[in-house]
Amino acid sequence: MGAAHLHAWRTAPRFFDLPRRPEVALLVGRDEARTRAAAEKLGVEEIATDWRDAVTREDIDVVDICTPGDTHAVIAEAALAAGKHVLCEKPLANSVQEAESMAAAAAQAAERGVHTFCGFSYRRTPALALARRFVEEGRLGEIRHVRAQYLQDWLSDADAPLTWRLDKETAGSGALGDIGAHSIDAAQWVTGQQIDGVSALLHTFVTSRPVSGSAEGLGAPGT
Repeated sequence: MGAAHLHAWRTAPRFFDLPRRPEVALLVGRDEARTRAAAEKLGVEEIATDWRDAVTREDIDVVDICTPGDTHAVIAEAALAAGKHVLCEKPLANSVQEAESMAAAAAQAAERGVHTFCGFSYRRTPALALARRFVEEGRLGEIRHVRAQYLQDWLSDADAPLTWRLDKETAGSGALGDIGAHSIDAAQWVTGQQIDGVSALLHTFVTSRPVSGSAEGLGAPGT
C-alpha cells in the first residue's frame, strides 16, 4: 500500500491542477535494510526506522500512514499534534474508542488549519461521482435501498500463508473493516445518508493457515 500511495503522490499533479507539487521526503520502515532497499527501488532519498522522525521533522508537511490498524491512532494523533496534515489508510482504527479519539484530535487540528483524510479512494471513481450527483439533483428519487458488493479473491486460497492482516490484534476488524469499509463509505457518500444501525452475519471460512519460514509478514511496516 505504501508503494501505491507513493506512486499516487507522484502522479497526482500530472492529472490534476494542484496548488503544490508533492515531494516524497522520507520513507519509514521497521527494518533498516529492507526500508533502504525499498527506498532505492521507489526512488526515495531518505529513510528512517522510527515513525517519530516523520512527525518531528520541520520539512515534512504531510504524514501518510500505511501501517497496520493497531498503530494508526498513535501515529495520527502525534502527527496532528505536531501540525502535520494526515492521510490515514482504512480501517481508521482497531476500536471505536481509538476512532473517536482520532476524530477528536482531527477536529481540534482542523481549527488550526490542519487537514485529515482517510483512504476511501473509490470516492474518486467517475461512476460513483456521477451517482452522487444524480442523487443530489434528485434524479433518482427517494433512495430507499442500497446493495453493495466488494468481490475480491485475495486470501481466498486456504494455503495462502498467515499475514498481519489475519491477526485480529494487529488488523482489527479483518475483511469487514479492510474492504467492507469501502462499501460502507461509498453507500453513505453517494446517498448523503448515515448508517445508524447494523445487523450482520459473519463467517470465517478459513480457520487456520500455514506460517511462512519467517515472521516478517506479521510485523508492522512503516509509514
